[in-house]
Amino acid sequence: MVATPTGSPAPKAGSTPLTFANVRHFFSDTMNIRPTEVQKRCAVFYEGEWVNTNIYNYCVIIVENSDEDLQVTFYITDAREMNWVNEFLESAFFTSDETKGFYGLLYREKHARGEKIGRFRVDLNHWETRHAQIIVLSFTPLRARSR
Repeated sequence: MVATPTGSPAPKAGSTPLTFANVRHFFSDTMNIRPTEVQKRCAVFYEGEWVNTNIYNYCVIIVENSDEDLQVTFYITDAREMNWVNEFLESAFFTSDETKGFYGLLYREKHARGEKIGRFRVDLNHWETRHAQIIVLSFTPLRARSR
């Protein structure tokens, strides 16, 4: 097991269940920001900074829970904020094979629907506007087959 900077063992890949509460906690801890609670199934995280008097870079992350899936939306205005997407995809929620699959979707297509990656069926939408990128990931757990 790899040790974290604090000396404690890092969580094993894929060891943390992908739930609304866990993802909310992950972004809260990673960003050191308390989210805005839209309602009990939706949390919004916001981080931004002035680069100069004319440019303000920011990242908005929306975590939404439905009965069937968990959706995470990233609205980012510069390449540095892409680190939040990377942190999430490389977190203990996913195995290394799942992470590779997500990156494959992210860089292969602008939109993917119902792609089976590891333990999930994934929808991915990726738009690039003039000043921002919007990346929406929807994870639906695959059900174990009945025998």
